[in-house]
Amino acid sequence: MTRAHALELAVLTLLAAAAAAAVPWSTGYLAWSWDALNHHVYLGLIAESPRWDRDVVAASFQAYQYPYLYWPVYRLALLAGPGAAVGAIWSAFQAAMVVPPVWLISRRLMPDAKGAEGVFVRALACAMALASTVVLVGLETTANDLLAAVPLLWAVAVALRSHGSKRSAALAAALWGVSAAFKLSNAIYLPVLLLWWWQPERPWFPLKRGLAIAGGAIGGFVLAYAPWGWQLWSLTGNPFYPFFGGWFGGR
Repeated sequence: MTRAHALELAVLTLLAAAAAAAVPWSTGYLAWSWDALNHHVYLGLIAESPRWDRDVVAASFQAYQYPYLYWPVYRLALLAGPGAAVGAIWSAFQAAMVVPPVWLISRRLMPDAKGAEGVFVRALACAMALASTVVLVGLETTANDLLAAVPLLWAVAVALRSHGSKRSAALAAALWGVSAAFKLSNAIYLPVLLLWWWQPERPWFPLKRGLAIAGGAIGGFVLAYAPWGWQLWSLTGNPFYPFFGGWFGGR
Protein backbone atom coordinates (compact mmCIF):
# COMPACT_ATOMS: atom_id res chain seq x y z
CA MET A 1 0.00 0.00 0.00
CA THR A 2 1.38 3.38 -0.99
CA ARG A 3 1.41 6.43 1.27
CA ALA A 4 -1.36 7.95 -0.85
CA HIS A 5 -3.50 4.85 -0.39
CA ALA A 6 -2.88 4.86 3.36
CA LEU A 7 -3.91 8.52 3.57
CA GLU A 8 -7.01 7.85 1.48
CA LEU A 9 -8.03 4.96 3.72
CA ALA A 10 -7.45 7.01 6.88
CA VAL A 11 -9.56 9.90 5.57
CA LEU A 12 -12.42 7.62 4.46
CA THR A 13 -12.38 5.82 7.79
CA LEU A 14 -12.56 9.09 9.71
CA LEU A 15 -15.36 10.39 7.48
CA ALA A 16 -17.35 7.19 7.90
CA ALA A 17 -16.87 7.25 11.66
CA ALA A 18 -18.00 10.87 11.81
CA ALA A 19 -21.07 10.15 9.67
CA ALA A 20 -22.01 7.16 11.81
CA ALA A 21 -21.49 9.13 15.01
CA ALA A 22 -23.76 11.90 13.73
CA VAL A 23 -26.82 9.62 13.80
CA PRO A 24 -27.06 8.99 17.57
CA TRP A 25 -25.64 12.45 18.24
CA SER A 26 -28.50 14.05 16.30
CA THR A 27 -31.19 11.84 17.85
CA GLY A 28 -29.75 12.24 21.33
CA TYR A 29 -29.62 8.56 22.27
CA LEU A 30 -28.39 5.07 21.44
CA ALA A 31 -31.18 2.60 20.73
CA TRP A 32 -31.47 0.08 23.56
CA SER A 33 -33.39 -2.97 22.42
CA TRP A 34 -34.90 -5.63 24.64
CA ASP A 35 -31.83 -7.74 23.92
CA ALA A 36 -29.64 -4.93 25.24
CA LEU A 37 -31.63 -4.73 28.45
CA ASN A 38 -31.87 -8.51 28.74
CA HIS A 39 -28.36 -9.73 27.98
CA HIS A 40 -26.09 -7.42 25.94
CA VAL A 41 -24.78 -5.45 28.91
CA TYR A 42 -24.76 -8.56 31.07
CA LEU A 43 -22.59 -10.39 28.55
CA GLY A 44 -20.16 -7.49 28.61
CA LEU A 45 -20.09 -7.73 32.39
CA ILE A 46 -19.25 -11.43 32.50
CA ALA A 47 -16.69 -10.98 29.72
CA GLU A 48 -14.77 -8.86 32.19
CA SER A 49 -15.84 -10.49 35.48
CA PRO A 50 -17.31 -14.02 35.19
CA ARG A 51 -20.09 -14.61 37.71
CA TRP A 52 -20.56 -18.38 37.51
CA ASP A 53 -20.51 -18.62 41.31
CA ARG A 54 -23.32 -16.05 41.66
CA ASP A 55 -25.69 -16.27 38.70
CA VAL A 56 -27.67 -19.10 37.16
CA VAL A 57 -28.98 -18.26 33.66
CA ALA A 58 -29.25 -14.65 34.79
CA ALA A 59 -30.10 -13.54 31.24
CA SER A 60 -31.70 -16.85 30.21
CA PHE A 61 -29.69 -19.00 27.79
CA GLN A 62 -28.38 -15.89 26.05
CA ALA A 63 -25.96 -15.62 28.97
CA TYR A 64 -23.93 -18.41 27.34
CA GLN A 65 -23.27 -16.53 24.10
CA TYR A 66 -19.75 -15.50 23.18
CA PRO A 67 -19.54 -12.36 25.34
CA TYR A 68 -16.39 -10.48 24.42
CA LEU A 69 -17.82 -8.38 21.58
CA TYR A 70 -20.31 -6.95 24.08
CA TRP A 71 -17.59 -5.71 26.40
CA PRO A 72 -17.35 -2.28 24.70
CA VAL A 73 -21.12 -1.82 25.13
CA TYR A 74 -20.85 -2.69 28.81
CA ARG A 75 -17.99 -0.25 29.32
CA LEU A 76 -19.78 2.50 27.43
CA ALA A 77 -22.89 1.91 29.55
CA LEU A 78 -20.82 2.74 32.62
CA LEU A 79 -19.78 6.14 31.30
CA ALA A 80 -21.35 8.97 33.25
CA GLY A 81 -22.07 10.88 30.07
CA PRO A 82 -25.03 11.71 27.82
CA GLY A 83 -26.57 8.94 25.75
CA ALA A 84 -25.81 10.85 22.56
CA ALA A 85 -22.07 10.76 23.30
CA VAL A 86 -22.14 7.06 24.16
CA GLY A 87 -24.06 6.27 20.99
CA ALA A 88 -21.70 8.38 18.90
CA ILE A 89 -18.65 6.56 20.23
CA TRP A 90 -20.19 3.13 19.63
CA SER A 91 -21.42 3.92 16.12
CA ALA A 92 -18.12 5.55 15.13
CA PHE A 93 -16.17 2.55 16.41
CA GLN A 94 -18.24 0.07 14.39
CA ALA A 95 -18.03 2.13 11.20
CA ALA A 96 -14.26 2.45 11.63
CA MET A 97 -13.99 -1.35 11.86
CA VAL A 98 -16.04 -1.94 8.71
CA VAL A 99 -14.49 0.56 6.29
CA PRO A 100 -10.89 -0.77 5.96
CA PRO A 101 -11.79 -4.28 4.69
CA VAL A 102 -14.53 -2.88 2.43
CA TRP A 103 -12.06 -0.36 1.00
CA LEU A 104 -9.52 -3.12 0.35
CA ILE A 105 -12.13 -5.36 -1.27
CA SER A 106 -13.21 -2.54 -3.61
CA ARG A 107 -9.60 -1.80 -4.50
CA ARG A 108 -8.93 -5.42 -5.43
CA LEU A 109 -12.19 -5.79 -7.35
CA MET A 110 -11.47 -2.64 -9.38
CA PRO A 111 -7.68 -2.59 -9.83
CA ASP A 112 -7.87 -0.54 -13.02
CA ALA A 113 -9.44 2.44 -11.26
CA LYS A 114 -6.56 4.89 -10.87
CA GLY A 115 -6.10 8.41 -9.57
CA ALA A 116 -9.21 10.44 -8.81
CA GLU A 117 -11.42 7.79 -10.38
CA GLY A 118 -10.01 5.17 -8.02
CA VAL A 119 -10.59 7.37 -4.98
CA PHE A 120 -14.17 7.99 -6.10
CA VAL A 121 -15.10 4.35 -6.73
CA ARG A 122 -13.56 3.19 -3.45
CA ALA A 123 -15.30 5.93 -1.51
CA LEU A 124 -18.56 5.05 -3.24
CA ALA A 125 -18.10 1.37 -2.37
CA CYS A 126 -17.60 2.21 1.31
CA ALA A 127 -20.62 4.52 1.28
CA MET A 128 -22.79 1.86 -0.33
CA ALA A 129 -21.66 -0.73 2.21
CA LEU A 130 -22.51 1.53 5.13
CA ALA A 131 -25.80 2.60 3.52
CA SER A 132 -27.19 -0.93 3.74
CA THR A 133 -30.29 -1.11 5.92
CA VAL A 134 -28.79 -4.01 7.87
CA VAL A 135 -25.63 -2.02 8.60
CA LEU A 136 -27.55 1.14 9.54
CA VAL A 137 -29.68 -0.80 11.99
CA GLY A 138 -26.54 -2.39 13.45
CA LEU A 139 -24.85 0.98 13.88
CA GLU A 140 -27.62 2.34 16.07
CA THR A 141 -28.04 -0.67 18.35
CA THR A 142 -25.94 -2.67 20.80
CA ALA A 143 -25.97 -5.89 18.74
CA ASN A 144 -22.66 -7.56 17.88
CA ASP A 145 -23.53 -8.54 14.30
CA LEU A 146 -21.38 -5.90 12.63
CA LEU A 147 -18.28 -6.60 14.69
CA ALA A 148 -18.74 -10.35 14.19
CA ALA A 149 -18.84 -9.78 10.42
CA VAL A 150 -15.59 -7.79 10.28
CA PRO A 151 -13.33 -10.90 10.14
CA LEU A 152 -15.52 -12.21 7.31
CA LEU A 153 -14.92 -9.01 5.35
CA TRP A 154 -11.18 -9.40 5.90
CA ALA A 155 -11.46 -13.03 4.75
CA VAL A 156 -12.95 -11.83 1.45
CA ALA A 157 -10.21 -9.20 1.12
CA VAL A 158 -7.52 -11.85 1.65
CA ALA A 159 -9.20 -14.23 -0.79
CA LEU A 160 -9.11 -11.53 -3.47
CA ARG A 161 -5.38 -11.01 -2.94
CA SER A 162 -4.28 -14.28 -4.46
CA HIS A 163 -6.70 -16.71 -6.08
CA GLY A 164 -4.38 -19.70 -6.09
CA SER A 165 -2.26 -19.27 -2.97
CA LYS A 166 -2.62 -21.92 -0.27
CA ARG A 167 -1.30 -19.42 2.27
CA SER A 168 -4.05 -16.95 1.37
CA ALA A 169 -6.59 -19.76 1.54
CA ALA A 170 -5.46 -20.70 5.05
CA LEU A 171 -5.45 -17.09 6.25
CA ALA A 172 -8.91 -16.37 4.79
CA ALA A 173 -10.26 -19.55 6.40
CA ALA A 174 -8.68 -18.59 9.74
CA LEU A 175 -10.43 -15.23 9.60
CA TRP A 176 -13.67 -17.02 8.78
CA GLY A 177 -13.06 -19.25 11.81
CA VAL A 178 -12.63 -16.20 14.04
CA SER A 179 -15.92 -14.79 12.73
CA ALA A 180 -17.66 -18.11 13.41
CA ALA A 181 -16.30 -18.06 16.97
CA PHE A 182 -17.72 -14.57 17.42
CA LYS A 183 -21.12 -15.67 16.09
CA LEU A 184 -21.74 -19.37 15.40
CA SER A 185 -24.22 -18.65 12.60
CA ASN A 186 -21.37 -17.19 10.52
CA ALA A 187 -20.16 -20.76 10.02
CA ILE A 188 -22.58 -21.11 7.10
CA TYR A 189 -20.30 -18.96 4.92
CA LEU A 190 -17.49 -21.54 4.69
CA PRO A 191 -18.88 -23.00 1.42
CA VAL A 192 -18.22 -19.60 -0.19
CA LEU A 193 -14.51 -20.03 0.53
CA LEU A 194 -14.56 -23.55 -0.85
CA LEU A 195 -16.22 -22.37 -4.05
CA TRP A 196 -13.74 -19.51 -4.37
CA TRP A 197 -10.73 -21.80 -4.37
CA TRP A 198 -12.28 -24.61 -6.39
CA GLN A 199 -10.86 -24.71 -9.90
CA PRO A 200 -13.62 -25.53 -12.42
CA GLU A 201 -11.18 -27.18 -14.82
CA ARG A 202 -10.64 -29.91 -12.22
CA PRO A 203 -13.40 -32.32 -11.13
CA TRP A 204 -11.91 -32.54 -7.63
CA PHE A 205 -10.94 -30.04 -4.97
CA PRO A 206 -7.13 -29.80 -4.54
CA LEU A 207 -6.21 -31.75 -1.42
CA LYS A 208 -3.47 -29.41 -0.18
CA ARG A 209 -5.68 -26.38 -0.60
CA GLY A 210 -8.52 -28.15 1.15
CA LEU A 211 -6.27 -29.03 4.07
CA ALA A 212 -5.06 -25.43 4.23
CA ILE A 213 -8.65 -24.17 4.41
CA ALA A 214 -9.66 -26.77 6.99
CA GLY A 215 -6.58 -26.15 9.14
CA GLY A 216 -6.96 -22.38 8.93
CA ALA A 217 -10.67 -22.46 9.78
CA ILE A 218 -10.19 -24.78 12.76
CA GLY A 219 -7.17 -22.84 14.00
CA GLY A 220 -8.88 -19.45 13.75
CA PHE A 221 -12.00 -20.72 15.47
CA VAL A 222 -10.14 -22.42 18.31
CA LEU A 223 -7.87 -19.44 18.89
CA ALA A 224 -10.79 -17.01 19.18
CA TYR A 225 -13.26 -19.30 20.95
CA ALA A 226 -10.95 -21.03 23.42
CA PRO A 227 -11.23 -18.52 26.31
CA TRP A 228 -15.02 -18.78 26.33
CA GLY A 229 -15.31 -22.43 25.30
CA TRP A 230 -13.01 -23.50 28.13
CA GLN A 231 -15.19 -21.73 30.68
CA LEU A 232 -18.33 -23.41 29.35
CA TRP A 233 -16.57 -26.77 29.27
CA SER A 234 -15.49 -26.39 32.87
CA LEU A 235 -18.95 -25.26 33.95
CA THR A 236 -21.29 -27.47 31.93
CA GLY A 237 -19.15 -30.14 30.22
CA ASN A 238 -20.14 -28.65 26.84
CA PRO A 239 -18.04 -25.90 25.20
CA PHE A 240 -21.04 -24.81 23.10
CA TYR A 241 -23.70 -24.97 25.80
CA PRO A 242 -26.68 -24.97 25.38
CA PHE A 243 -26.11 -26.20 21.79
CA PHE A 244 -24.88 -29.64 20.66
CA GLY A 245 -25.94 -31.32 23.88
CA GLY A 246 -26.33 -34.59 21.98
CA TRP A 247 -22.64 -34.51 21.07
CA PHE A 248 -21.09 -33.27 24.28
CA GLY A 249 -23.67 -34.12 26.88
CA GLY A 250 -23.15 -31.69 29.71
CA ARG A 251 -24.99 -30.91 32.87
